[in-house]
Amino acid sequence: MTAEMDRLSERLGRLGMRLDGERLKRAAAIVRAHGADTAEISDMALLSICVEAYRHAEKETLQIV
Repeated sequence: MTAEMDRLSERLGRLGMRLDGERLKRAAAIVRAHGADTAEISDMALLSICVEAYRHAEKETLQIV
């Protein structure tokens, strides 16, 4: 796990969202695709990213709902 994913996992954990390895990777990819930094993105945007990572478990997605 990269330092970026560690930070994302820790931040999501504080929000009550615990993602497994593949979903965490998808969430990190969405954050990167939007040019966001884990420390700067809002809690609401992170929660939306989590929903997107869960929703499209079968395919890679870069859309925030």
